[in-house]
Amino acid sequence: MKRNYYLLTIICFLFLAACDKKKDRVFDESPTVRLNAAVANAQNILRSKPNGWIFQYFPGANAPYGGVNLFVNFTSATDVNMQADYTTGNITSSYKVYPGAGPVLTFDTYNSVLDYFALPGVLSNWGASDTGLGGDIEFLVVKANADSVILKGRKRNTTLVMVPVPGDAASVPALIANYRTSFNRFYNANSFRFVTATKTTALSWGTYNGLMAGSINYSFRPTDTGVDGFQQYTVDGITFKQLTFKAATATYTKGYYANADESLKLVIL
Repeated sequence: MKRNYYLLTIICFLFLAACDKKKDRVFDESPTVRLNAAVANAQNILRSKPNGWIFQYFPGANAPYGGVNLFVNFTSATDVNMQADYTTGNITSSYKVYPGAGPVLTFDTYNSVLDYFALPGVLSNWGASDTGLGGDIEFLVVKANADSVILKGRKRNTTLVMVPVPGDAASVPALIANYRTSFNRFYNANSFRFVTATKTTALSWGTYNGLMAGSINYSFRPTDTGVDGFQQYTVDGITFKQLTFKAATATYTKGYYANADESLKLVIL
């Protein structure tokens, strides 16, 4: 019996030692090595999409100004091409991914498509005279995989998302054109109102693309099918984030955006 006890003790000791060695192997790499690997992974992911990425960009802390779509293609280890829904510009500049608190993506030379949102208000004519719309141009890469890249602005701490541009290369110009049509439809509206079965809420323009109902801010990004909120919103007890554009009717002569069951409408005025 005593012999069996000793044998069991030895087996347990060997098992625990093996576990410790396995654990040691996991942490064999230094923090620097792991960080450099994360930087390399982020760089590879960014360059892995031949059509590039749709950068769902909201300037400012907590996104008070509405959002735009930037079409970002990392064409080499140093070059990036940008287009957007709000402008017809097609600009190539440089970028890099470097180690910081994690992988950091910085657009390190001037690109008017992105830097417009970081200009002082005296130059952009939006927002405060010194900070303007408060757009970030440098981001911590929180997560990077084939489906999405999650970024956090280093100045404003706003979490932003990039998703792959769908389709093949031949379909990209039409996709961007659809986004521009959607942006212009939203941006050029005189105003909006929310309509539910029991309530109508008047909205006015805030700064840039932001909408206001009194002191409540609604921040939308036009999409190729409608609009997408920076976060979920609740109006008259109805919670929503994405709304689909519906063509004009006799009642809503400029069209409207609606949730799936049309219990909530964002009517264009």
